[in-house]
Amino acid sequence: MIWRRYFEKLSYTDPLQQQNVDSSSDWSTQAAEFTRTYVKYHHNRRAFGLKEIIIVIALLGVVFLMAAPLLLSSRENARRNTCLFRQKLLADALIAYDEDLRELPGYANLQATSIDTGWLFPALPYLQSRIYPTPGEMPPPPYLEAFQAYSADGELAGQVPDFTVYEAICPDDAPEDPEQWGGVSSFVANSGMPDVPPTSEIPADWAANGIFQNRLHQNSGVAFEQFTLQQISELDGLEMTLLLGENVDAGSWTSATEADVAFLWSNDAEAILGINQQTGQGNGSARFSRLSSYHPGGVNVMFGSGAGKFINERIDAILFSQMQATNDAQAKVAGTDQLVWPAATAPAAKVP
Repeated sequence: MIWRRYFEKLSYTDPLQQQNVDSSSDWSTQAAEFTRTYVKYHHNRRAFGLKEIIIVIALLGVVFLMAAPLLLSSRENARRNTCLFRQKLLADALIAYDEDLRELPGYANLQATSIDTGWLFPALPYLQSRIYPTPGEMPPPPYLEAFQAYSADGELAGQVPDFTVYEAICPDDAPEDPEQWGGVSSFVANSGMPDVPPTSEIPADWAANGIFQNRLHQNSGVAFEQFTLQQISELDGLEMTLLLGENVDAGSWTSATEADVAFLWSNDAEAILGINQQTGQGNGSARFSRLSSYHPGGVNVMFGSGAGKFINERIDAILFSQMQATNDAQAKVAGTDQLVWPAATAPAAKVP
């Protein structure tokens, strides 16, 4: 019994002392574990593997592929809207011209005594900048001096203008070299059907077929009739009748040739290409006097009211022809008295 108590006393350890021993042991263990973790962490950082790099690159590639269409679409929409805005400025100039003179220019006009020009030159004094240097103060038209210089009484009368009208160029259709922008135009006017040789009774084209006609030899005869915007508003309506469009195959705005400065329609489906067909392959013929652009899916247009719209390239051909006609009920095949849409089948209204 005595020996038992003796051995229990020998094996007894003070609890506080044991706690200190355990704590010291735990600290040593934790320090060693921390050291191993630290070394392992830094070892792993130095050993960032090829597999992980490939995964990161792949993920970045997926993100780029997802974002690229959105970025490209945003850029294209911005350029298309800029194109429409510039076309809007030209439409506003033509509307102001009509309000002032109670008529529109023709697609062909007399610039000076010995030189002809297209529809844009007469409207230059009305082409107003939208940038005002002083709030409430409208600057003079930016092309007024150039217009006066090349007009009949100007110092450059008889010469073909070679300056740039920036509002006449679509960003997607601009030559790469700005030095080549002089005379360039992306926009064309609604001129109805292709002209034919006129007679005293039959015009080159009927005013009911389109807005802009040949005004080079103005007289009071039927062969040179052209409607005003007021008259069109009482016929098919300005909101339903096209004023301007765009064509990447357009000629110079200084030209008086219909195929260069206008867009046309025909009752012959093969005579004129459809919207955006054979883009960029124009040869100066009336066949390429259709609307075309580098905007995916369609073209920008302006109506006689000054409203703009993006037209789908797959629009029905007959409907689009009726949007060009100023008076559907009286539209006739150029050079004849034949109605294009007889009264029995003529549409009651246009739906653009």
